[in-house]
Amino acid sequence: MGHNALWHTLGALPRPENWPRTILHVDLDAFYTSVHQRDDPKLRGIPVAVAGRSRRAVIMGASYEARSYGVRSAMPLHEAMQLCPQLTVMPPDGARYREASRLVHQIFRRFTSPELVEGVALDEAYLDVTARTRHGTSTAEEVARRIKFQVHTEVGLTASVGAATSKLVAKVASGTRKPDGLVLVLPGTEADFLAPLPIGVIPGLGPKTEERLHALAAYETQRLVQALGTNGAVLQRLAQGRDRAPVDGSKPAKTISAETTFENDVSDRGQLETALRDLTDRVTERLKTDGVRARTIYVKLKLPDFKLVSRQVSRTSPTDDVETIFRAARSALEKSHVESRPVRLIGVGLSGLEHPEPDLQLALFE
Repeated sequence: MGHNALWHTLGALPRPENWPRTILHVDLDAFYTSVHQRDDPKLRGIPVAVAGRSRRAVIMGASYEARSYGVRSAMPLHEAMQLCPQLTVMPPDGARYREASRLVHQIFRRFTSPELVEGVALDEAYLDVTARTRHGTSTAEEVARRIKFQVHTEVGLTASVGAATSKLVAKVASGTRKPDGLVLVLPGTEADFLAPLPIGVIPGLGPKTEERLHALAAYETQRLVQALGTNGAVLQRLAQGRDRAPVDGSKPAKTISAETTFENDVSDRGQLETALRDLTDRVTERLKTDGVRARTIYVKLKLPDFKLVSRQVSRTSPTDDVETIFRAARSALEKSHVESRPVRLIGVGLSGLEHPEPDLQLALFE
């Protein structure tokens, strides 16, 4: 078939329906370890993890080879070594991850304007590419494929991409076929796409909420609102895939947090502080790897009746110093730990994240 004839045939195909919005969620696969495997051929095809050097180190990232042994992020290193004795452990290399992330963001900006790229972490971003796909100039699938191709050929990493009309559905979609996946959820098919998935795939829903939401998408809104309060209608909209949140590139990265659930409830202050020290080490390591500092340190406790208590301490200047962060966390614990009540879970989080060089935000958009 001659070239012109091919174009005529393609031209006769029905135009893809117009998406009201085209949102991509791009998630780099096994990011930290993939960067090491890309740069050192000896690490390819073997179980690799990234973890700090301390006695209480936890896994920050695991290659797919390591995951097949059950090694997971946030798992204590000694546990990972038991599951996979031949695990190769690399210390985190923040500068290298940040550079890879910067190159990937340069690619994103070929497809949409900087304020429509919302970085969630070094390895994850939402892109609003509606303008690219508006008049049939391109399709969601084509843009996603080109981004995947350029990230692979130019940065040497693979990405999983979800495309949908909302951030929520795009995020769920990118997670359903990793690594190197591309999942499109066409407008109008959101509820069908989400229905067979466990409700836990909706970001930010805890197991308790999950128990109450099982018949979610099918429920009538009225009954749902009675069962869950006004959140019910919002949750139902999410479950049906109707999430209107815009992609906002002005937001700095989200929070960095870690938590631990005790096998038996703990009321001993010393034991809580030990756990707090562990968690602080963990989040500070992530902070340094991502090259940011935090203004706000918060501690959350879950009590045996599942009540959540959380307190935060904000500083005038951002910090990445582990001792400073631990002291702030300890004072937040003092504010929240009411008369040595037993504690089932303790968590530490950092927010108000900032890049130390004020001009870095601008440098991102060169």
